[in-house]
Amino acid sequence: MAIIRIIAACLFITLCHAQNDTLRFKYEEFDDKLSVQLFTLNTSNSFSLHYGAENLTVDVEPNKKTTLGISVQYDIVFISLGFAPSFFADNKDNANSKMVSFALDVFPGRFVQHFDYYYQRGISLKSDNVNLYLENLKTMKIGGSTAFVFNRQFSYRAIALQNGKQTISAGTFAPTLSYYYTELNGKSQEGFGDKDHFVDVALSPTYYYNWVIAKNFMVSAGLGVGAGITLSDESSPRALYQASAIIGLGYNAERFFAGINSKGLASSHNASEDVAMDDSISYATAFVGYRFDAPKFLVKGKEKIKERIK
Repeated sequence: MAIIRIIAACLFITLCHAQNDTLRFKYEEFDDKLSVQLFTLNTSNSFSLHYGAENLTVDVEPNKKTTLGISVQYDIVFISLGFAPSFFADNKDNANSKMVSFALDVFPGRFVQHFDYYYQRGISLKSDNVNLYLENLKTMKIGGSTAFVFNRQFSYRAIALQNGKQTISAGTFAPTLSYYYTELNGKSQEGFGDKDHFVDVALSPTYYYNWVIAKNFMVSAGLGVGAGITLSDESSPRALYQASAIIGLGYNAERFFAGINSKGLASSHNASEDVAMDDSISYATAFVGYRFDAPKFLVKGKEKIKERIK
């Protein structure tokens, strides 16, 4: 019932906003620019296993978390690539640990298509007074989400200050379907075991709001709560509960932009009759960027694609 109330409330707010969209809400997009962004990112895919019979919780945490990265956006395509150098404080003294992340966003019309890839090697198991580092334990997550933005005058790209700028405050309801494949691989870790993997699929009613607090300054926020199913070889399909949140603050001029952004995705399901698993992706970044005039080969390529579509 709570989820139904959230959906109804989001729809009501969106419809109220939509009545004045044409007159009030505006945004600007920079599809003719090539945006280049440098960032530092603290991210990880962590797990918690709750054993009911033993009244025990084991946290599964990767040892490399802070990455440096670069992202590039032109028109509707946004690509980000990061790596975790050892000179960051929380990346040191982690034998053979590794963290690689990759993200891709595409914005066809009012759809938002997001892809994620996380690879982590070197995991710590933490419980009460125990902290065990397993250098050959690996995790891998691949997947993404598809969202539909109801409000035509809301700029999803402006949330992360990509090739979009919200000029007047606006919000939108954006139902989101997420789907992830996750693998815990202990084959190379002595005494740990084989691979465990599962697939999560969830539908979340989500609401975003871009609040323009001053010229070129904006605060963004979003919240989603949903449910779905988890599939694995170890058990029959099980219920999945999911929540997501995002908040950001930034400066966004025509050429230069900078800001901070934090978001998270948390899900929970029963891994077996007596074991519950929490799976979370945390993400916090600080970034600076600049929009360049797009090189001629990109402009010509874009024009050729448009001609073929016609």
